[in-house]
Parts: sequence; structure tokens; C-alpha cells
Amino acid sequence: MKFNKYNYSDTFYLERINGADFTGRYDFPVLAAVHNVEPHDLVPFHMAKTTKNPNGSWFHFYEDDYQFERIWKHPTQYMGLLRKFEGGISTDFSMYLDMPKGQQIWNCWRNRVMAYYMQRAGITIIPNVGWSDEESLSWAFDGIPENSVLSITTQGCMGNDYYTKQSLLNGLHELSRKKHPEKLIVYGSFPDAWRERFPMPVLVIKSFAEEKWGA
Repeated sequence: MKFNKYNYSDTFYLERINGADFTGRYDFPVLAAVHNVEPHDLVPFHMAKTTKNPNGSWFHFYEDDYQFERIWKHPTQYMGLLRKFEGGISTDFSMYLDMPKGQQIWNCWRNRVMAYYMQRAGITIIPNVGWSDEESLSWAFDGIPENSVLSITTQGCMGNDYYTKQSLLNGLHELSRKKHPEKLIVYGSFPDAWRERFPMPVLVIKSFAEEKWGA
């Protein structure tokens, strides 16, 4: 399935997926694999404009959704800024367990669309992967490339809630089985004992809260 610029306007945000290949029940854009990259000096999107050395840094969207909703609404305004960075991790519109299923799918689709759009704009983008419950695993990895460097965040998943933590682990096993990541970037905490459960190398990057407050 393909869209082209001659049969729609951007009223439904379709211009940003022009030329994409699609997969799965919900027509998620297929992303390009990324190899042999390792993000460093991570900068949250809302601080991108004030970063002194963007060409030596990477940007990310592991922050509250309102901080980057603007890039969804007006993506062309930010591509020039983001091209100054060495690379980035794609958007992380939230997929909470208690969200309505339609909103989860919409946010997951938006994450895939923005990753595709930024890759098409010539930016090195590590695909961010998110999911919620077991049911979401039937579609949450659609469009994610195999044998690629991938990224997740564990923020909000490592507390005392057994179900949340178990949903994270179940999703990681399924991600490993289906997509065989070349390397997994983890933004947040990740117990050392978990590394032995997965075949891919894992790079853990402390979140802003962990760096500042040890949370």
C-alpha cells in the first residue's frame, strides 16, 4: 500500500508518509534499519534549540508528550534543527496500559510515522519501540525493522507494580523473538540480571531523573 502526493492533501497528515511501504493491520510505515550507532550526550527535544554542540549529541523524545506534540503538528519546522544533531531516537507518544485501545494504536502509529518522516529527511533515527499489554504485542512492532539498533524506555515501568513490570518483560521477549535487535538502547533503569535473559547487547542510559535525583 502506498500513498502519493497527487491523491490527498495533508489534512489527514498523509504527506509525511508519502512513498512509505506499509505493514500490518493498521498500515504502519516500514522503517529503515540502523546499524553500528550508539547514542551519546542525549538531549531531550524541548532543549534541542539551546544545545551548544548539537553535532556532537543525539536528541530523544523520552519526556512528557506535550513537550513534542508540536513536532507532530508542524514537522517541517524542526527538520533543519534536528539535522544538526548526530542522530536521534524517534518519538515516544505514550501507550499507557489504562489508555483506550484506539488511542494506544494512534500513538504507536504516530511514533512510526514520525520516525519514517525523520529518516526520509536524512536524519539518522534509531526506532523507538513501545507497547502496553499482551494484546498490543500483535501490532506494536509493526514497521519496526529486523536486525537493527532499537531503543526503548523503562521510565514508569520499574516500580512496585508487578503487572507493569511483567508487561515490560513480556514485550522485551517478544521484541527479541520477532525483531532480533542488533543492539537495544534502554533509556532508564534495567536490572543487570535481566541482561542474561536476552541475546542482544543492551546499552543502558540513565534517564534525566536518575541523573539528577537518583530516581
